[in-house]
Amino acid sequence: FCLGINLRPILTGIGPLLEEITAGTGLGFQGASLLTVLPVLCMGLVALFLPWLGRWLAEHRGIVCGLLAIAAACLWRLELDSGLALIASAALAGSGVAIIQALVPGVVKRWFPRRVPAAMGLYSASLMAGGGTAAVLSPRIAEHFSNWQAGLGAWAVPALLALLLCALGLRLFRQRVGEMVDEL
Repeated sequence: FCLGINLRPILTGIGPLLEEITAGTGLGFQGASLLTVLPVLCMGLVALFLPWLGRWLAEHRGIVCGLLAIAAACLWRLELDSGLALIASAALAGSGVAIIQALVPGVVKRWFPRRVPAAMGLYSASLMAGGGTAAVLSPRIAEHFSNWQAGLGAWAVPALLALLLCALGLRLFRQRVGEMVDEL
């Protein structure tokens, strides 16, 4: 759940703030369209390269790298005022989303072998929850802080929380595996 909720805010937070973004960066509508097109393009490209990526990027490391990319892009968005930098942040965040999205089905099958449909259902629901929440809250956050960057950058918080949970989860997972090995 904590992974899926982070994979759509970078896309759905843009639309409600589009007028402020274009006014603040000077991006035209073609440039602004790259803010959602690039992440989707990254999702497709990473899926093509997943077999190659999987050879040198372990699942857990890939998920951590993906969350770091999303968090870094969102934090970057707090400070930027350039259209080009905003487009680059979209590519960075999109790469993070793409890596996680490509790895999650394998992780779910490995960690929840008896509950794959329920786990994938929860993951899918978390994708929608994250996207819907960002579409609703991004403009409110931007309004509260009188800054469209805050509406986009706020999504670093759930990414950082997911990183923390991921680190705790790995520690517990390793501990449990060690206990099972000791029992043998």
